[in-house]
Amino acid sequence: MAADRRNPYQPFDRSLIESFLQGRELSSVELLAAGKSNTNYKLILGDGQRFVLRLYSHGDAQREVYVMGLARDLVPVPQEIHRGENWSVFSFMDGELLERLPQHSGAAAEALVRLSSIVFQEPGWINSDGSVSPFPFGGVRGFIAESLDKADVRAWIGEESVVRIEQIMKGESGRLEELESECGLVHGDFNPTNILIDDGAVSGVLDWEYCHSGTLYMDIGNLLRHTPAEYHGQIKTGLEAGGMRLPNDWTERAQLVDLTSHLEFLTSSRSDRFKQQCAARVHGFIERFGGRASG
Repeated sequence: MAADRRNPYQPFDRSLIESFLQGRELSSVELLAAGKSNTNYKLILGDGQRFVLRLYSHGDAQREVYVMGLARDLVPVPQEIHRGENWSVFSFMDGELLERLPQHSGAAAEALVRLSSIVFQEPGWINSDGSVSPFPFGGVRGFIAESLDKADVRAWIGEESVVRIEQIMKGESGRLEELESECGLVHGDFNPTNILIDDGAVSGVLDWEYCHSGTLYMDIGNLLRHTPAEYHGQIKTGLEAGGMRLPNDWTERAQLVDLTSHLEFLTSSRSDRFKQQCAARVHGFIERFGGRASG
């Protein structure tokens, strides 16, 4: 069965990394299955040193490394060791995926608040020189409007749902305008398969290819979506411990922004089974917000 990914796994080719190995023995190569866009391999050299080879299908090392440099004093991130064309070798980070340790979701949420302390002049994609390129679609509302115009999205959620979401966006314009004005550092894929935990603390934040300047609620929504509901209270506690003053509607704000992810997935190369789950989440969003928007 093919893996449910945005991009296929790239095969390992030792000749690609000879400039890194420089004749050193390579004892083992292990595909790291987490992540849906790029391909990562764990490398163990003959002397026991461990590294991660990252083969890029989306994004690029230069931008990722720049942003990780900004974040390094706030959260543990990999260190780039060597770079080639469309690939990099990074330090290996110890820890267990948060996906397997959801009881430590509070630690991840606290780290998230620290990251948001890095602020840019405007929302958009962060470039490797520190500049920000504004989103071509504007903000959350612009992205949702563009998504609702796409045939794939309309086919998956139905025309009635498109109309209802448009109504909800009008009713939520004030709250969305506020969220769209925020321009802190956003990881962009802050889910438990990209967060390492060691001894109850965050020991690594991985895979920064979707990083941008925007609202913290993008990452909060991602973390909530991938965390079992019984641990959502820990996320709240972690956000507050990090110094965030949570409004009463903080989960609704996260869900509003997270709608962008559900709609984007419906136009991706992910599996139909996954897209069915996304469409169901969109319909759940409409049920939660539809009553207020129509009032």
